[in-house]
Amino acid sequence: MPKVKSSRITNEMLMYIALFFVAILGGAIRKWFTTNNGISNAVLLIQMLIPFLMFIWRSPNAVSPFSKYRILVIYFAYLFYHIIHPLQLTFYHGIFGVITHGGFWLLLFFYLANRQLFNPGLLMRLFLIVGIGEVVLGFTQYALPPTHLLNRYANMNIVKNIATVGDAVRITGSFSYLSGYTAYLLFVAFFVWATIRLKYPAWITVLALASTFITGFMTGSRTATVMSLLILVPVLIQEYSVEKLMRFLVRLIIPGTIFLMLALSNNKFPLADKVTKAYDNFMGRVQSNRASGEEKSRVSNLVYFDLDARFKHPFLGVGLGSTYQGATFLFGTSPNVIEFGYSEDEYTRQVLEGGYVLMLLKLIMSIVLVRQLAFKGIMRIIVWFVFNISNPIVFNVHNAAFIALGIILVDNIYWRQNLALEKKRFEFYQQQMELNSPKIRNPVII
Repeated sequence: MPKVKSSRITNEMLMYIALFFVAILGGAIRKWFTTNNGISNAVLLIQMLIPFLMFIWRSPNAVSPFSKYRILVIYFAYLFYHIIHPLQLTFYHGIFGVITHGGFWLLLFFYLANRQLFNPGLLMRLFLIVGIGEVVLGFTQYALPPTHLLNRYANMNIVKNIATVGDAVRITGSFSYLSGYTAYLLFVAFFVWATIRLKYPAWITVLALASTFITGFMTGSRTATVMSLLILVPVLIQEYSVEKLMRFLVRLIIPGTIFLMLALSNNKFPLADKVTKAYDNFMGRVQSNRASGEEKSRVSNLVYFDLDARFKHPFLGVGLGSTYQGATFLFGTSPNVIEFGYSEDEYTRQVLEGGYVLMLLKLIMSIVLVRQLAFKGIMRIIVWFVFNISNPIVFNVHNAAFIALGIILVDNIYWRQNLALEKKRFEFYQQQMELNSPKIRNPVII
């Protein structure tokens, strides 16, 4: 049983906090302070490098994940091979490929090998404060016109229906792009899960739940809304029996009564109007996308990649990093990628870059990873689905950061609770052994 010291801030926790703040504030820097592509790429690069910095600057007693998980050794050996891949355009494309494809997995496997050095449960108040700020900012953005500074992203968009939902601007929080805030909503879903597991006051959990779905409607993102439901509904069913659910509802009576009185004291309650508007706009966008066929194509992309793409190098690909925007912006685009043509689908791009070998290695690693998680059952399958199927983690840096942060948060809470339970059982067993063991009152001394 490992020794757990929660009071000391480890190097690993400092890097965890750094990743959270870079993911949160990086968008604000790129959105309101500068639009320079060089600075924007530098901020994203810092975010992508943090898992590697965590490994390099690990605590003296940290275990290398490469010594514990052999699949990680094989995977990174394959990534490094792509630096010298015969079809690779430049050495730098390969370096970008290692960083892009390796960071998410290195972070999570390093965490699993060193759980005792993490304690993100201590940051719950910080996450709550940041969440409140994001919700307030989101509600403010939603009420402002596209030309306002807070809605710079919407104002810069050429295609109107990307940046708006109904007659309102799709909120982005403090992030430059919609994908940033929708990725953050996944972290919020894990945060709500953590509040339930830690038995936070009912009103905090309910407000966090409501904020997740309302701001999800305001983004117009179906993926964020569906994934939040997919995570939280099974958690509620799993964590609350009928008796617990009744106690939960009873604890909501006082805050619910106060909220109802505030609502009735106004002939027109502004918050209720905003919520109704957000839901109506969201459903309107869903219906229009369904009618255009866009929804069907996006759902199909969750199940399979472009099988008709006619990959010329299907097994080993044309080189990792060859389709990554930062690498192509700085070092050019490979002729093989130009010949293949544009593709936005994550799985198609992965096969184009690293071939079926890359896909197979990631599938094996994802199975190994979820089998190591402290929580069990259906939630393992759901978490696997979130990062392996529904939410791109390679070419969406925000998804990779927030999903990894959320998994570490919830898993560590479960792990520490399981550890505490094992300790209590061991102490109880020792007490029983002492009570049942025969006592020799007058030993004979020879």
